[in-house]
Amino acid sequence: MDIFAADEIHDIIQMRMVEWTRKAKELELQKGGKAKRGAQAVTSIEETKIEVSTPEGEKKDTSIELPKNYDPRFVESSWYSWWQKQGYFHGNNENVIEGKKKPYVMMLPPPNVTGALHLGHALMLAIEDLIARWRKMSGYEVLWLPGVDHAGISTQNVVENKLWKSEKKTRHDLGREQFVQEVWNWKNEYGGKIVYQFQRYGVALDWDRFCFTLDDDRSAAVKEAFVRMHEKGLIYRANRLVNWCSALNTALSDLEVDYIDLEKPKKLKVPGHGDKYYEFGYLTHFLYKIKGTDKTIEVATTRIETMLGDVAVAVHPEDPKYKDLIGMELEHPIIKDRKMVIVADPVLVDMNFGTGAVKVTPAHDFNDFA
Repeated sequence: MDIFAADEIHDIIQMRMVEWTRKAKELELQKGGKAKRGAQAVTSIEETKIEVSTPEGEKKDTSIELPKNYDPRFVESSWYSWWQKQGYFHGNNENVIEGKKKPYVMMLPPPNVTGALHLGHALMLAIEDLIARWRKMSGYEVLWLPGVDHAGISTQNVVENKLWKSEKKTRHDLGREQFVQEVWNWKNEYGGKIVYQFQRYGVALDWDRFCFTLDDDRSAAVKEAFVRMHEKGLIYRANRLVNWCSALNTALSDLEVDYIDLEKPKKLKVPGHGDKYYEFGYLTHFLYKIKGTDKTIEVATTRIETMLGDVAVAVHPEDPKYKDLIGMELEHPIIKDRKMVIVADPVLVDMNFGTGAVKVTPAHDFNDFA
C-alpha cells in the first residue's frame, strides 16, 4: 500500500479534479451542448437507473453485468436483507450456555426515536461494527443489541403537538395510559426512519432483539434499578431547584435548557403562551427598609415577582456605599415576619452593575440556593 504525505495527497486530489472536469466537459460537448465552467459540468451527467434483479432476502446475483461506473446503490443493494435472513447477526445463546463459545455483548447507544442519524452516529457505528465483526471472526458468540430511546420530553412535545392539531386535545384530556399508547402509535409510524438508516449502514446488529426504552421489559428494568439504588442510599429525595417548563408542566434536565444572555431588554415568546410576547431583561428598582432606621437600600431585578422569595440582599464588601450596612436586618414589605439581612459577597456581586445591591432568592436562583 502506498503511503503519501499530506501535500502529496492534496496534489493528487487536485489532479483528479482537473481530470474529472475535463472529462465532464468532453461529455457535454459530445452531446452537442455547451460545456459549463469548472466542476459544475459534472451536473450535466444523467443519473443512471439502478435495477436490482435479486429477490428480497436472496443471495445477490453477481453474475449479471456490472455498471460501467461505480455506484454504491448497486454495490450495497440486496446484501443486507440476505445477511439478516441467514441470521448472521443473531446472537445464539445456546452456544454460550453449552460452553461452545465465549460471549461478547455490546449495547448500541440508543439514538432518540425523534431524530435522524448524523455523521457522529456514522463514526460510532463504523467503530462498533468493526469490533463486533472482529470478535465474531475471533470465535466469540457476538450480540450487538440495537434499540432507540423514547426521548421523553422531545417525543412528548411532538406527540402533544400532533394531538392538538388533529383532535384539539392535550395529554391531560387522554390520561396517562392512553397518551402512552399515542406515543407508541407515533413510534410505530415514524420511528422506522432510524431503523432504515441503520440497515443502510450495513451494521451487524441483532434485529431480533430490537429494544425501545419505553417497552415493558426496559420499563421494568429501570424501575428495578431505581429501587435498588434507593435502597442502597445512592439516590434520594431532597429539596432542590428544578428547571420547570411552563408549557409541558414538568421539570427539565440542565441539558434540555437553553440559556439566553440579554444585553438589553427584549421581547420574547414564552412556550405555552401562543403568539404573545413578553419583555425580558428590564430592570425594576425597589427599596428595602433597613430595620430600626429610616434608611433604605435599593435593589434592581429583572424578575420583580421573585421578591416574595427574597431572604437577603448581597453587596460587595469593598463597596463604599454599603460596607457599613453589612449585617443589618431588613424589613420585607409583604412578609412581615421574614428575617432578612445584608450580606457580603465579593464573587457574585458586581458593584458597578445596577445599584450594586443584589437580592438573594434561593427558591429562584441556583447560585443563591447553593
